[in-house]
Order: sequence, then C-alpha cells, then structure tokens
Amino acid sequence: MKSKLKYALIAIGLAILVVLLSDFNARIAELNRLRREHEQVATQLAGMQGTQAALQTQIVYATSDAAVLENAYEEYRMVRPGDVLVVPLAAETATPTPVVSAASEPVTHAPWEYWFALFFEETP
Repeated sequence: MKSKLKYALIAIGLAILVVLLSDFNARIAELNRLRREHEQVATQLAGMQGTQAALQTQIVYATSDAAVLENAYEEYRMVRPGDVLVVPLAAETATPTPVVSAASEPVTHAPWEYWFALFFEETP
C-alpha cells in the first residue's frame, strides 16, 4: 500500500512538473516575441524621432526672417526700396533644334545562325 501511494505521489509530482515546464516554455516564447516586438518599436521610434527633428528644423527656418525674405524675392518678386527688379525675357523667335533620326537597316541572319545561337547561347 505504501509503494502504491509512493508511485501515485511520484506520478502526480511528474504531472505537475510537466505542467510547470510547459507553462515556463510558453512564457519564454512570449518573452522572445515581446523582445522582437520591442526591437521593432524601438527602431520605428528612432526613425520617427529623426523625422521630428528634421521637421522642427524646417519649422524654425520657415518662421525665420530669412525664409520670409527668400520667399518674397523668389516667389512673389517683391523688391525693397532702392532695389531694381530685373526679369529676363525669352527670345520671341527661337531657332528650333533640328532632330536627326538615324535610320538603321534591320539586321537579317540566316536561320541556321538563330539555331546556333539557341543551342550555344551566343548571339548571331
């Protein structure tokens, strides 16, 4: 009777050990998945922080006086007092550039040359 109880306790202990090991294995797999996900999110975060820094730099430049002056001169052709606005005009009659078309004769090969190229992987 003692030996049956002893074997039953050993069997129950082994069953509990198997359950605990399978739970531990599942937790390790979940940990590995979460680590990979953390690395991906960290990479995305670094990229987004770089984008944010670049955008903040653009905002600082866009709100500066230099950007306003550049935009006024380039885009709207505004001038300051004392400046002279010069706008270059295109010539009224431009000489068209002649287009030369190179007509080439199609290259013809004998049928055996095509077969030779097919079998020996060489162009005729």
